[in-house]
Amino acid sequence: MTDTTWCLAGQLPLADAQKLEQVIEDLSESRGEFPPTLSYFEQAGSTLWQTEVFFPSAPDYGFINAMLAQAGLLDWDHEIAPVEEKDWVSESQKLLAPVRAGRFLVYGSHDADKKDPDAINLQIDAGQAFGTGKHETTAACLEALTNFSKTLKPAKMLDLGTGSSVLALAAHKLWPEAQIVASDIDPIAIRVSEENLEINGAAKRHLGENKPGVACITAAGLEDASLREEMPFNLIAANILAGPLVDMAAEITGALAVEGKLILSGLLVTQETTVLDAYEAQGLVPEDRIEKGDWLALMLRKP
Repeated sequence: MTDTTWCLAGQLPLADAQKLEQVIEDLSESRGEFPPTLSYFEQAGSTLWQTEVFFPSAPDYGFINAMLAQAGLLDWDHEIAPVEEKDWVSESQKLLAPVRAGRFLVYGSHDADKKDPDAINLQIDAGQAFGTGKHETTAACLEALTNFSKTLKPAKMLDLGTGSSVLALAAHKLWPEAQIVASDIDPIAIRVSEENLEINGAAKRHLGENKPGVACITAAGLEDASLREEMPFNLIAANILAGPLVDMAAEITGALAVEGKLILSGLLVTQETTVLDAYEAQGLVPEDRIEKGDWLALMLRKP
C-alpha cells in the first residue's frame, strides 16, 4: 500500500498558528521523528490564518492529540483528510508571476520566456522542497545577498537550511569563485537542490574539494563532521525559523569567520528582538534589516 499525504486543516489566529508550529517542532524532536510540514497564510478580510499540517502518511492520532493539547487547541475546529494525489504546489506555482528581488528574477519553467537579460535569472520550480523565491523571507534574503555583493567577496559561503537551493544558487551567481555549501536536514531538499544546480548551470563540487562551486549535504546541524571541515564561512545565510535560529546562535556564530557576514531570516517582525538579542549576545553586530510584509531578514557582522 502506497503512502498517501494527509492534511489537518483549519483557521487560527496568527499567534496560535505560530505556537502550533513550535509545538510540532518540539514534539517531533522529543520523539526523534521528522516533523510534519506546517504552513499558514492570511485570509483576505479575516483575522484568522488558514493553517495546514501535512503528514506523509496516515497520521498518528496520538501525535495529533499531544500536539493539540500542548498548543492549547483541543477545541480547535479542524478537519483531517487524505490529500488528492496531485502536485498542488506545482499547480499553484503556475498562477504566480516571476519574482524580482535585488538583482534576481526567480521564475518557474512555465515562465522561461519572461527571463530578463538585465537580471540574474534563477529557474526554481515548486516541488517537494521549501523555497521557490515566492515567499517573503526568500525574497528578503535575495535582497540581502544583493546588498552584501556591493562590498563583499566571500571565499566560503553556507546556505543553512537550503530548501531548494535558491540562496546557494544566488550566491554562486554573484560570486562564481566562491566555495559554497548548501545544507539541509531533509534529504528530499538536497535531491531537489542538486537538480536545481544542474538546471541553472551551476558548477558542482564535493565537500572538502578546494575548488569553486556548490556542494550539497544532508546534515542535521553544524556539528556534522563534513560541514566542520568547511568552516569557517565568510558568509552564512540561514533562512529557517526563529526558534532554531535562537537555539543555534552559538553554533552559527562559531561557524562564521572573523569579519564574516550573516543573513538570518524565517522570522516575523515581531520576533526580531528575540533573535537579535541571541546574536548580539554572541558578539555579532547588526548592519541592516529588510522587511517583507510581516517577515524579516537581518544582516549582521562578526567583528
